[in-house]
Amino acid sequence: MALELSQLAINDKVRQQVAKFARPSIPGTLAVSAAMNAFAFAAQTTNAWMMAAAVTLGVAIPALIYALTRTSAALYIDCHGRA
Repeated sequence: MALELSQLAINDKVRQQVAKFARPSIPGTLAVSAAMNAFAFAAQTTNAWMMAAAVTLGVAIPALIYALTRTSAALYIDCHGRA
């Protein structure tokens, strides 16, 4: 999340310099986190229904954290930019 927040908080010149490293690592980090969560939740399941629920929860957690962080950071920057 720090990479995404840095993309929102820095100026355009620095953002262009950092973006070549930050942009590919954000989806990669989210994908690895989702996969590890899915494996961890699915490890103790005994049937296909529970495995599907475990994988869904494992993928949903990083996606929701990303969406919440992105939205809250944009709102914070917008509110404090007007003051």
